Amino acid sequence: MPEVLEAFEARKQAESAALEAARQIRWHADAVLGRSILQERDKGTPQGEIARKIGRTREQVRRYQDSYRDWLKAHDGKEPE
Repeated sequence: MPEVLEAFEARKQAESAALEAARQIRWHADAVLGRSILQERDKGTPQGEIARKIGRTREQVRRYQDSYRDWLKAHDGKEPE
Protein backbone atom coordinates (compact mmCIF):
# COMPACT_ATOMS: atom_id res chain seq x y z
CA MET A 1 0.00 0.00 0.00
CA PRO A 2 2.85 2.50 0.59
CA GLU A 3 3.67 2.40 -3.13
CA VAL A 4 0.09 3.31 -4.00
CA LEU A 5 0.08 6.21 -1.57
CA GLU A 6 3.44 7.41 -2.85
CA ALA A 7 2.30 7.20 -6.46
CA PHE A 8 -0.93 8.99 -5.62
CA GLU A 9 0.99 11.80 -3.91
CA ALA A 10 3.31 12.09 -6.92
CA ARG A 11 0.27 12.35 -9.18
CA LYS A 12 -1.24 15.11 -7.02
CA GLN A 13 2.04 17.03 -7.13
CA ALA A 14 2.29 16.63 -10.91
CA GLU A 15 -1.26 17.86 -11.34
CA SER A 16 -0.58 20.86 -9.13
CA ALA A 17 2.58 21.70 -11.07
CA ALA A 18 0.74 21.39 -14.39
CA LEU A 19 -2.05 23.67 -13.23
CA GLU A 20 0.46 26.27 -12.05
CA ALA A 21 2.33 26.09 -15.36
CA ALA A 22 -0.94 26.55 -17.25
CA ARG A 23 -1.83 29.51 -15.04
CA GLN A 24 1.52 31.16 -15.79
CA ILE A 25 1.14 30.56 -19.54
CA ARG A 26 -2.34 32.05 -19.50
CA TRP A 27 -1.22 35.06 -17.46
CA HIS A 28 1.55 35.69 -19.97
CA ALA A 29 -0.90 35.50 -22.88
CA ASP A 30 -3.36 37.78 -21.08
CA ALA A 31 -0.56 40.28 -20.41
CA VAL A 32 0.48 40.33 -24.07
CA LEU A 33 -3.15 40.84 -25.08
CA GLY A 34 -3.58 43.55 -22.46
CA ARG A 35 -0.53 45.38 -23.78
CA SER A 36 -1.92 45.24 -27.31
CA ILE A 37 -5.27 46.54 -26.11
CA LEU A 38 -3.64 49.45 -24.30
CA GLN A 39 -1.61 50.30 -27.40
CA GLU A 40 -4.79 50.29 -29.47
CA ARG A 41 -6.57 52.44 -26.90
CA ASP A 42 -3.67 54.92 -27.10
CA LYS A 43 -4.55 55.26 -30.79
CA GLY A 44 -8.04 56.34 -29.74
CA THR A 45 -9.97 53.12 -30.24
CA PRO A 46 -12.73 52.87 -27.62
CA GLN A 47 -12.71 49.94 -25.23
CA GLY A 48 -16.20 48.91 -26.34
CA GLU A 49 -15.10 48.65 -29.96
CA ILE A 50 -12.14 46.48 -29.01
CA ALA A 51 -14.43 44.28 -26.92
CA ARG A 52 -16.81 43.80 -29.84
CA LYS A 53 -14.00 42.99 -32.28
CA ILE A 54 -12.58 40.22 -30.07
CA GLY A 55 -15.94 38.95 -28.85
CA ARG A 56 -15.46 39.87 -25.20
CA THR A 57 -17.17 42.19 -22.75
CA ARG A 58 -15.71 45.54 -21.76
CA GLU A 59 -15.05 44.05 -18.31
CA GLN A 60 -13.02 41.22 -19.84
CA VAL A 61 -11.04 43.74 -21.89
CA ARG A 62 -10.38 45.73 -18.71
CA ARG A 63 -9.13 42.55 -17.02
CA TYR A 64 -6.68 41.92 -19.86
CA GLN A 65 -5.34 45.43 -19.39
CA ASP A 66 -5.04 44.76 -15.65
CA SER A 67 -3.16 41.52 -16.38
CA TYR A 68 -0.59 43.52 -18.31
CA ARG A 69 -0.19 46.04 -15.50
CA ASP A 70 0.04 43.24 -12.93
CA TRP A 71 2.68 41.51 -15.07
CA LEU A 72 4.81 44.65 -15.13
CA LYS A 73 4.57 45.01 -11.35
CA ALA A 74 5.43 41.37 -10.75
CA HIS A 75 8.36 41.41 -13.19
CA ASP A 76 9.98 44.73 -12.25
CA GLY A 77 8.72 46.47 -15.38
CA LYS A 78 9.94 43.77 -17.77
CA GLU A 79 7.65 43.42 -20.77
CA PRO A 80 6.10 40.06 -21.56
CA GLU A 81 7.72 38.66 -24.67
